[in-house]
Amino acid sequence: MSPQASRTRWFWIITAGNVIVCALLVVFIYAVMAALAAFAAGVTETPGFVLLGIGLILTAVSWPITRGAPSKRKRWLGYALNGSALAVYTLVLATVATLWLHTTRRRFLVPAGFQGELILVHTPNRGELGRKGLLRTTYRFPGSGILITQDPPPAGLFSDRYEYIYPDGHLQKLGDAGPGTLHDTPENRANKTDVVTYFPRGDSPKSPTDCSIEEISVGTRAFLLGRHDNPPAPPALGAICP
Repeated sequence: MSPQASRTRWFWIITAGNVIVCALLVVFIYAVMAALAAFAAGVTETPGFVLLGIGLILTAVSWPITRGAPSKRKRWLGYALNGSALAVYTLVLATVATLWLHTTRRRFLVPAGFQGELILVHTPNRGELGRKGLLRTTYRFPGSGILITQDPPPAGLFSDRYEYIYPDGHLQKLGDAGPGTLHDTPENRANKTDVVTYFPRGDSPKSPTDCSIEEISVGTRAFLLGRHDNPPAPPALGAICP
């Protein structure tokens, strides 16, 4: 194969690969947004970051190959296609960076073995402050499952992580059942080992002096379905939020 034919071959391989990766990334983002709109659980962004990384590498490789394309028409086509892909990647990166900067990240430590309702009460002048970390603010729930904090509820986007904490300090990350996936099936009714978090909900304070409450269910799938059959009485929070 002549050098010119080899350059042409690699030009088409890299350019076509970049276009395909860019298209897959757009489709993946659309699928994630549709899943989030449907409150689906188990959504992961890892494939998107993999596609983004591959696309950026292909774009970087494409420029010298495009400059060496054997014809002006191929060069302009390469610049147009790979440049458009780069614009998409740049937009995705800028959007991710903006969302990351405006997202409240929290980490909740729950006593190992706890099953029931976690209640996070936000009050203006009572309770503890979350422990600020590099990426997340940590809150540690007591055995009662009720934690009072002076920190305000998240405004806008938030990302919460729940972990069991054992007496020796060992941590176990808890999965997310998701509000649309805890189906009443014999398999879920029999599942007494898989501990998950389910359906966070809360209210909004009407004024800066009001308190607000966030609540989330924690337990095995069998436990949570049983709680759905026999809902517990709401906790007495009148002394905290009159």
